[in-house]
Amino acid sequence: MSAPRHLSPSSAAILRAVIAAIRPRGHGFDQPIDEDVLLEVDRCLPCLPALARAALPLGLRLLEWGPAPFFRRFTRLSAMPRDEARAYLQGWLDSRLALRRLLVHGLRALVFLAFYQHPSVLRAMGVGWDRRLAETVRLRADTLDREKYGYPR
Repeated sequence: MSAPRHLSPSSAAILRAVIAAIRPRGHGFDQPIDEDVLLEVDRCLPCLPALARAALPLGLRLLEWGPAPFFRRFTRLSAMPRDEARAYLQGWLDSRLALRRLLVHGLRALVFLAFYQHPSVLRAMGVGWDRRLAETVRLRADTLDREKYGYPR
């Protein structure tokens, strides 16, 4: 497995903890793909707006060290058990402060996009894009007016 190219090792460690806490579990979603999700998020980082790219490491550090000032817990996010980390991040999502909510919403969106496009997750959900493409082409061909357009030839 390769290392992230756009995240520092400390940012990657914090993002691993975030991924472990917020990615879906159960119902066929327990595949060991956290590292793949991390690498996919890392691959997408250059495509983010410049402000988001610059603020991400700061936001990750705030999440990492946030339990002490925000929740009076003297631990780091990356050291929390998964259920506690999930509850901690839910607290950020429920915050009255918009910036706290936006940080976790943005991270959750990146994680969910990377997670739900993973081939093993698509298989678990029964999604076959190649099969769906063939079905769609066939259905479109059936709806065309063959007399008017001369399709197919």
